[in-house]
Amino acid sequence: MNIEVDNYADYKELEISGRYITNESIANLNFKYNAKVCGYSVNNLPINFFNIGSGPIKILIWSQMHGNESTSTKALFDSISFFHIHEPEMLKKLTLLVIPILNPDGALNYSRENFNNIDLNRDAVNLSQPESILLKGIYNKFKPDFCFNLHDQRSIYSTNNFNSSILSFLSPSADIERNETVSRITSMKIIFEMFNNMKKIIPENIGRYNDEFNINCVGDTFQSLNTPTILFESGHYSQDYTREVSRYYMSLSITYALRSIYTKSYNLLNHKNYYKIPQISTSLCDVYIKNIKIKRSSSVNKGELSIMYKEKLNSDLNEIEFVPEISEFGKLDKLSGHLIIDFISIDKVFDISVKNDLNEIMLKVDKLRNIH
Repeated sequence: MNIEVDNYADYKELEISGRYITNESIANLNFKYNAKVCGYSVNNLPINFFNIGSGPIKILIWSQMHGNESTSTKALFDSISFFHIHEPEMLKKLTLLVIPILNPDGALNYSRENFNNIDLNRDAVNLSQPESILLKGIYNKFKPDFCFNLHDQRSIYSTNNFNSSILSFLSPSADIERNETVSRITSMKIIFEMFNNMKKIIPENIGRYNDEFNINCVGDTFQSLNTPTILFESGHYSQDYTREVSRYYMSLSITYALRSIYTKSYNLLNHKNYYKIPQISTSLCDVYIKNIKIKRSSSVNKGELSIMYKEKLNSDLNEIEFVPEISEFGKLDKLSGHLIIDFISIDKVFDISVKNDLNEIMLKVDKLRNIH
């Protein structure tokens, strides 16, 4: 089945959407897949897991170890739904152990860290947190043949020529020399097969993460233990701040990766092609304003202004709000934006230290965007 042209609505899990995904959000899906509690978070929230399939090849998949990175959780459920509906033969060849939300405290608080303000993806060696201990214990007991580590990345990331990195992947290093170990080569091949398929759809928007070794990162640790491990990063599609478009592309990527493994088609590929995937850089902002006049001390300067949205949880609405904040001002020729607005026709001089002026800037951004 050619999944890139199939009707996504056939298998998209409609129960979950948006950026704020918690245990409560996926309760019905956990029930659907007969999830069980495998442990508890620092704040005593349940951490659930479920198994999919009964095949000999075992894959451990976890998402939201950073609580505010929910896009890949949505995509994972979509991919599982796809296989149940369209490609059930996968279920006879793979056994998936899925932890949809490893960090339920962080998910509830919409924070990267857990309840103790610890980054679980820097706790692979210390194992100081119950969530880290749980994941390592499941890894030791399940003995996976492959690991998928699912994340989101910020909107600052780009590929070549200021193209947004909608998807990024990494075959983590297994040692400080970044040697091409057997497990790492396997991960590279699977990633390149994903890239080959996804570049037909988003050819300029797929990137490769930096492979500097950090044994404190879970992926690096599992790769060093000779388990092929892949880091998946859902990025930003232009103006898709709920990441529903990115979700679709990530669901395809997960599906292609699982298909690559159960068909073993990755064995036919040259792992060196992995390095053809462009490495990502941080060269984007959310709003890039050209020719804006800014008051600085006693002088007025004209230049470029970059604005980033800070994500804040509105607990009353259970929604994520995107609050604009000034990032940089000056000659920003090494930066671009997801939204580019020219203030050449705006005579007003703005004081970016004043909140009301920032509000007025954003009102003019909206007005100019609607004009064009």
